Amino acid sequence: MKNQASCLCGSLQWEITAEPFNAFNCHCKLCRKAHGSAFATYWFIKPEQFNWLSGTDSIVRYRSSHLLTRSFCGVCGSVVPYPSEQGNHWLAPGGCHDDGKKSDCHVFAAHSAPWYDITGDLPRHDDYPEFTGMQRVEEKPREPESEGTVRGSCMCGTVQFHISEPFKLVQNCHCHRCRKARSAAHATNGFTSIDGVKFVQGEDNLAYYKVPDAKYFMQVFCKTCGSKMPRLDPGRGIAVIPFGALDDDPHVKPVRHIYVGDMAKWYEITDDLPVFREEPTS
Repeated sequence: MKNQASCLCGSLQWEITAEPFNAFNCHCKLCRKAHGSAFATYWFIKPEQFNWLSGTDSIVRYRSSHLLTRSFCGVCGSVVPYPSEQGNHWLAPGGCHDDGKKSDCHVFAAHSAPWYDITGDLPRHDDYPEFTGMQRVEEKPREPESEGTVRGSCMCGTVQFHISEPFKLVQNCHCHRCRKARSAAHATNGFTSIDGVKFVQGEDNLAYYKVPDAKYFMQVFCKTCGSKMPRLDPGRGIAVIPFGALDDDPHVKPVRHIYVGDMAKWYEITDDLPVFREEPTS
C-alpha cells in the first residue's frame, strides 16, 4: 500500500507504505495546543515505511517534552510527521490522510479538555499504555481560573490571549481544510466578536497562512512552537478561536458537527450532537 499526503500549503509531501501498527487519540494539553483541537490522532509507523516526497526546508521543530521534538510546516502551520526517540515515526493523519487505520484507544484521557466529553467504546488510558514502553509524562495542574476572562496560550508560552465575552457558538468542523490545517480528526472552534479576544503577549510572533482559493479560511499559529492561535477577521467582525489553545474552562461545549460529508474515514462520531453534511444556514 502507498498512502500519500501533504500539509495544508503543499510545501511538504510524504507517503507511508504500510498500515500503522498503533493509532492513538491523545488528549494531553500539549497535543491540544499543537493541533488547536480536542485531541490529536497519531499513527505510529516504522522509519522504513515512511518517505518524504518533497524537500523538507519548511519544517520547523519544537521540543515540547523529554519524549518529543514536534515538527510543523513553517509556511502553513500543519503538524507534519516526526521521529520519536523510540525510533518510530509519529504521524498525525488529520486531513492529510483521508483513509487509513482507525484509533485503537484514547491516551491521557484523565487530562482531556473540560469542554470535551470522551464517548464511545475505545479503551481509555490515563498515560501511555504500558505496552508502548514510553516514559510517563506528567502534566502541570490547571491554574486557578480568572474570573470574567478565559485565558489561552501556545505551547511555548510566547503567545498569550484573553477572551472577555461569552462565546456565540462552538462547533466541531470536519471539512477537509480544517482537518488538514489542524492535522486532526476535526477542528473545534469557538466564535466571539472581534473585540472579544485580546492578545496580551507575543502577537508579533504569530504567523498567518491564507488558503489562496478560500474566501475566508486562514490559519494562525505561533512561529516558535506551531500552536494554533485565534484568528481575528475584521471583514466579518468575528474572532475564530481554536479551543485546544484554551487554558481555562470556557464553561461551554460544542453544540454540533458540521461538514461531516468530508469526515475522515478513519474517524467515527460517537457522541449524540447534531450532525450536518455541510454548514447549516441558521
